[in-house]
Amino acid sequence: MESLTHIDQLLAAQDVKKAEFQIARMLRDGGPLTAAEQAQFILRRARARLMAERPEEALEDLRTARKLDSDLFSHPDVMELFADVNFSRFELAPVGFADRADARTALTWYESITVDHPDYTNIGWVLYQWGRVLLSEDNIDAAIEKFQEALLKPTTVPTLTALCYERLGFVQLVDRRDAAGALAFFSRAANTYPAGAPASWLVRLHLLRSRAFREQHLYTEAMGAAQTALAAVDPAEADYRAVLTDTHLTLGEIMASIPGQEVDAAEHLLLFLQNSRRPQGVDVTWSRVHETLGDLWFRLERYDQAIDAYHNALSYNPYHPWEISLYYQIARSHYHLREYEKTIAAILHMLQIAQTDQQPITDYRVYHLLANAHFALENYAEAAATYQQAIDLAPPNAEHLNKLQTYLKFSRELIGRR
Repeated sequence: MESLTHIDQLLAAQDVKKAEFQIARMLRDGGPLTAAEQAQFILRRARARLMAERPEEALEDLRTARKLDSDLFSHPDVMELFADVNFSRFELAPVGFADRADARTALTWYESITVDHPDYTNIGWVLYQWGRVLLSEDNIDAAIEKFQEALLKPTTVPTLTALCYERLGFVQLVDRRDAAGALAFFSRAANTYPAGAPASWLVRLHLLRSRAFREQHLYTEAMGAAQTALAAVDPAEADYRAVLTDTHLTLGEIMASIPGQEVDAAEHLLLFLQNSRRPQGVDVTWSRVHETLGDLWFRLERYDQAIDAYHNALSYNPYHPWEISLYYQIARSHYHLREYEKTIAAILHMLQIAQTDQQPITDYRVYHLLANAHFALENYAEAAATYQQAIDLAPPNAEHLNKLQTYLKFSRELIGRR
């Protein structure tokens, strides 16, 4: 049917909305359709819904199509679609709700295709997906074999070669801890990715390249790869905002580790926050971003902004593993602003947390800062006692040991004068 050909063309162009509109129109107004004809339109709607990341609806369509034409599921393309939908359902499930049975169902159908239809024209894609399922089960060696086999098999997916190289690179980077080997595969992926294919995939590939460079402490190269990713972002694509925020986050974190890049790093992190949906509760990523911003503002001597950022980091992650360190940074920021009462309050709160967690603070610099704040407020008795604590904890070669001893002497003299 001509209408089916038109819908197939829309799906090939990834114009999901138009495809679904045409399918709905044909099912509603296309005249009397046989059960087999209805099944063909519903199959295409399932494919469209899979592309739109709505696997539950796609699965329901497949069940409906099967009732209309029981012979459909003997065709390898329909078997492939059913397997893809089940695997997508597993991948897109909310954290903690993924059902491993969905992945196992997909694996069974992929295997059936290779056994029953070894000459299927898209067998390369089937093997690639099979590898991805194995990867989700941490079956690394078997997954690598499938990706390598997929490279040698026929496919109707123009991007498959690049996809296989990307997964092989990912395995080298994440599972094998071989960043150099990963970069070699990522380069192959970039070189074989077809012109005109969705840019968002290429953006994520360059972000993986950036990660591999960072693993090798090659920060200039990492920044270059992330900037290439940013340049590849296409505002016309559906997932534009997601890849844009990921790119700003990557650039911000890389630049934060490079001296002299503080302003640009902060700008990228702020753009990440502006373009992301604000989380409703605990969010480790947002906490990390605010913590990094706090460090950047501190280095730029913007202490008011640093304090706000550190508090935001704690609010987005109340169970922050470095909570004590963040309060120390808050105290240091208040001290630079000459807000000595707030400095003392932050350190006392920090000491209380440490005591509750049974993690005694033995860093002499904490007591040095506390003593300085007391001294500035003319609390000389408290200052003397705290300077003594700092001296007792300081190593013999401590940088500020002479200064501590001098101010301890001053504090005691000032107590005597009073």
